[in-house]
Amino acid sequence: MGAVDTMEVFFELLNADDRAGAVALMDERVEMRVHVGDNARTLRGLNEVGGWFLRADRGLRMIPGEIRDLGNTYQADLLVLRPGAPTQHLDSSFRVELGKITSINLTPR
Repeated sequence: MGAVDTMEVFFELLNADDRAGAVALMDERVEMRVHVGDNARTLRGLNEVGGWFLRADRGLRMIPGEIRDLGNTYQADLLVLRPGAPTQHLDSSFRVELGKITSINLTPR
């Protein structure tokens, strides 16, 4: 499964509240970098990265907009919806190897 196929399944599962199914598409050594203001936090491993998605507010939705297929890298403008919070627009990059997400980078627009 290529990057686009993997990410389509990931967002479909995540947006259907099947977070465990979405997390199952991650490699056990996945890394995620989240930028907030001038700071960035890097989460490492399935426990930290997967846990970030599993603990997210109920009703979390990530809707990809403009998608760029760069082979094993999937980039998209994401609209993030969380109940009770303002919507966010993020620039995102996901690296996929052998059908597993190995790297995630989320940056506010």
